[in-house]
Amino acid sequence: MSELTLRAATLIDGTGAEPLRGAEVVVRDGLIARVGPARPAEPGARVVDYGQATIMPGLIDCHCHLQFEALADHASTRRAHAAASNEARVMTAVTNMQKALATGVTTLRDTGGYLTLNMQVREAVRSGRVLGPRLLVCGAPITTTAGHLHWCGLRADTRGEVVRAARRMAQAGADFIKIMYTGGMMTPGSQAGASQYDLPTLRALVSDAHRLRRQVAAHVLGADGCCDAIDAGVDTLEHCSWLTGGGVRGVTAMDTDAVDRIDASHQSVHMTLAAMNRSPFRGVDHLDALPADERERLRGVGANFRYMRAQGVPHVVSSDAGVIGTPFDEFPLSVVSAVVALDTTPTDAVHLVTGAAAGAIGLGEVTGTLAPGLQADLLVVDGDAAENICRVTRTAAVYLGGREVARKRRLGLAAAF
Repeated sequence: MSELTLRAATLIDGTGAEPLRGAEVVVRDGLIARVGPARPAEPGARVVDYGQATIMPGLIDCHCHLQFEALADHASTRRAHAAASNEARVMTAVTNMQKALATGVTTLRDTGGYLTLNMQVREAVRSGRVLGPRLLVCGAPITTTAGHLHWCGLRADTRGEVVRAARRMAQAGADFIKIMYTGGMMTPGSQAGASQYDLPTLRALVSDAHRLRRQVAAHVLGADGCCDAIDAGVDTLEHCSWLTGGGVRGVTAMDTDAVDRIDASHQSVHMTLAAMNRSPFRGVDHLDALPADERERLRGVGANFRYMRAQGVPHVVSSDAGVIGTPFDEFPLSVVSAVVALDTTPTDAVHLVTGAAAGAIGLGEVTGTLAPGLQADLLVVDGDAAENICRVTRTAAVYLGGREVARKRRLGLAAAF
């Protein structure tokens, strides 16, 4: 039996509860055995004391694109993806997931790549052939001919084609089903505010995916798409931006009646804090240093989400990593951004990328909180992240299943397996 005790001045358990001071986590055979105040160590016990650091669950990014490289503009991303071989796409995915792992992301949910390639990456991680975080993958997103992300290879136009596409991904081993229900910014001719399908088609997809015991994630930028996703019973509303006017930035029209229809027992809203919504925090040591105009802009970004949270709608913060200006090694900046955009506390922001995220994607009994019996997926950061959320960017160590896999943002390949 292998046992390890990790100690730190502060512990955030991922449930949203107040932080624990002078705490320890006891890890036994890869699982959390005990969480609580530090006790005198037994003779010969393996103890790592991180001093004035913070221990928290490993971060969970529920929305990323492993095969994209966060290039300077959307056109460059499209060209690079189209020109890449399948081998190159796989290697990009491996590189990106390892960048994320080194910053404390122990679970990644890939929301769309080329056909089933990322399933191969997932299996390589599971088998121990390559070091990486826990992966959930959908394969390719379902979209229309000429629709958003059509270059990922899974085009379906009619109701029957959409259902068959979902079955195809499920049969190949998809962990969940992704549909591009509205257009998106990355695809020329695709209107971000306009729906690509109708409500009966989406309902048919959700019904069949649930029959196959798969969640459905819907890309919804437009207000009509958000309403349809709610009414069709989609499990995770990705972006949920409530855009109008063909997707004009900054023009939103949230339907409060539709918000009231959200089924909190299984539906959640996934706020993607990407690019310009997290870049202002690069190099910022404390939120007091954020300019007032940036603070107000971010509060505007979060206004609809704050309203939905106040109505009891389950929320998750994710990144959309891989798209323009959103590299995989900066997810902690999305956590920092959430504190401002949602006008919340550091402890709550951590909850939105740990316990809340795990529950939303069906992993609540596996990871996401520091509780006995769960996987010992842990992030240690320098300083008190409960008082200063900017500390979450200062990775001291990352543990995956109780094994240290990164230290100071450097992967420890030999230590992993």
